[in-house]
Amino acid sequence: MGSKRLKKTLVSVVLDMALIASALLGCGVQNPQPDKIEAVTESASEGVTGNATEKRTDQNLETIRVATWYDNSYTSNLRAYLARRFPNYKIEFVYIDKAHYEPIIDAQFTFKGAPDIIYVDQVMARKNARNGNITPLTAYCSNFETESLEAFWYDKDTYAVPSTSCFECIYLNKGLFDKYGIKEPHNIDEFIEMCDFIRLGKKMKPLSAGMIDYEAVSSSAQSILQMNFFGTEYGSGFGARIKDGRSIFYNDLNEYLVEWERLLKHQIFTADMYTMDKQAAIAEFVAEESFMLIGGPEDYNRIRVANPEMELGTLPTGWGRNGPIMIGGCNCGFAVNASSINIDAAKEIVASLSNHEGQFAIWKDRVGSRSYLRKTTFDNPVAFEGIEEVFEKNQLYMPVLGWGDSGPDINMIFGKELQQVLLGKEPINMALMQVDIKVNNMYDK
Repeated sequence: MGSKRLKKTLVSVVLDMALIASALLGCGVQNPQPDKIEAVTESASEGVTGNATEKRTDQNLETIRVATWYDNSYTSNLRAYLARRFPNYKIEFVYIDKAHYEPIIDAQFTFKGAPDIIYVDQVMARKNARNGNITPLTAYCSNFETESLEAFWYDKDTYAVPSTSCFECIYLNKGLFDKYGIKEPHNIDEFIEMCDFIRLGKKMKPLSAGMIDYEAVSSSAQSILQMNFFGTEYGSGFGARIKDGRSIFYNDLNEYLVEWERLLKHQIFTADMYTMDKQAAIAEFVAEESFMLIGGPEDYNRIRVANPEMELGTLPTGWGRNGPIMIGGCNCGFAVNASSINIDAAKEIVASLSNHEGQFAIWKDRVGSRSYLRKTTFDNPVAFEGIEEVFEKNQLYMPVLGWGDSGPDINMIFGKELQQVLLGKEPINMALMQVDIKVNNMYDK
C-alpha cells in the first residue's frame, strides 16, 4: 500500500517537473506541437526600439492583470502568445480556485479591485454585464458563431470574447485496452460490464476521477440525467421550474438517478475519488494504475507530457437516444473590467484573442476543443476520434445553464450532496431532499 502511494507521489512530482522542462524546451519554437507546453521567456518579452532590440524591464511596463480559474500549468501557451504579442505590457495571470472564483471576483468588483481582464462563464458574464462591471465587446466578436455570441449576450451586446469549447470526456489508455482485448462500449450497460471485467477479472481500477471538486460529481450525474430525463419533454422544463423558485430535485430526479447509483454500486465511482483532485487523478492514470480518466481538453497536454508513450483514446460520458453525449459547450470567455484604469490595453489584449492566431494559442492549451470563430478549425489528434460523433450531432449539453442566475449556487449544493452519497454517508433520496431544503432556504433569503 505504501509503495503505491509513493509511486503516485513520484508520478505527480515527475508530472510537475515535466511540465516545467517541456516549457523550457519550447523556448523559441514558433508553432509547438499540441503536446508541448511553451514558456513565457525573457526572449518572448523583448521590445523593439528603432533598429535596436532591447530587453524589457518589468518595472517600466504597464501591468495588465488577468483573473482565471486555471493555474499557470493550464495557460502556458496562451501566456507565451500574449508575451510575444504584447512586449510592452507585463501580463500577469491571477489564479483563483474555481470553487471560490465567482465570490472573490464579486467582492473585488464591489471594492473596485478586480483585475483588468476576467475569465467568465455564461452566468458570470450576464450578472456582471447587468451590474455594469464589464464592458461590451461586441465590436470584437462579429466573426464568432451565434451560439458563442448568445452565450455572453446581454441587452443587445456581447460581453466576452469566447474561448474554445469546454467539455468532459473519458480518456482511455488504448495500450491497456489492446493488451487485455477490451472492446470500447457503446452504451451505459456495456460501459458498466466493461468496468466490471477490469475490476473483477483483471483486479485493476477502471477509472480515475478527481471528485474532491463538487462540479465533477455534479457533471457525472448531469450526464446520466441528460440521457434519461433532461432530453424528455417534461425533463426539458426542469430549468424553468427551478427558475420559478421551486426546488423539485427529489420529485423530478430521484427515479432517474438510479443509473448514476449503478456506477457507485459497481465501484466505478468510489469513495477514494473524493480525496483526489484532478492532478492526483491524472497521476494515477499516467502511472497506468487505471484504464480511464475523466477529464477535459485542458488535461490533454498534462497527460501527454507526463507519459508521452501512452496511446490515448476517448469516450463520451453518456449515450442518449440520439447517440453519444457529453456535458459541455461554450462556457468560458474573456471579459474586460469596465472600471479598469488600463481599459484600452485590456481591450487590445482581448481583441487579439478574437482572431485565428489568438484562438490557436487558446487551443494549444485545450487540445481537443473546438473554436467558435467562423471558418476556423484546428486539427485535433486522433485520440479525440472517439468523441467526434458528439460534435457532429451537436450533442454537447449544459443543463445547469438553464437553472437561472442562481444556477452555480444550486449546482454547488447538488454536487456537494452527491459527494455525501459517494462517501456512503446518505442515500440518493435523502441527498435530493437536502438539496431541496437548502435551495428553498436560499430562495427564501
